[in-house]
Amino acid sequence: MINISELAAEKIKEVQKSQNKEGSYLRLYLAGFGCGGPSFGMTLEDAKTDVDVLDEEFGVSVITASTLSEYLEGAFIDFLENEEASGFEIRLAKDFGGEGCGSSCGSCGGSC
Repeated sequence: MINISELAAEKIKEVQKSQNKEGSYLRLYLAGFGCGGPSFGMTLEDAKTDVDVLDEEFGVSVITASTLSEYLEGAFIDFLENEEASGFEIRLAKDFGGEGCGSSCGSCGGSC
């Protein structure tokens, strides 16, 4: 299961509304493998496929390809804000190796 913070869910809904995609799915996709293991990106999609896994929390529907379940089981989506930047972060529950380089936005080529 993929978990979402309440703040991240609110921000996702804001993005959906600003793009006229209310009710769309948030897709997590494999963006590549880097120094910290797999990195993931996000996009909004109108439909899910037969091979997608669906998780829902705080009114946000998250879809991922079933082939990515190994990597995303227990993942956590959060929204971080500080003086330097703000954005979504995907934290994986498992450690896939690497040297201190996570899967958050901007780290090792991750994207949001």
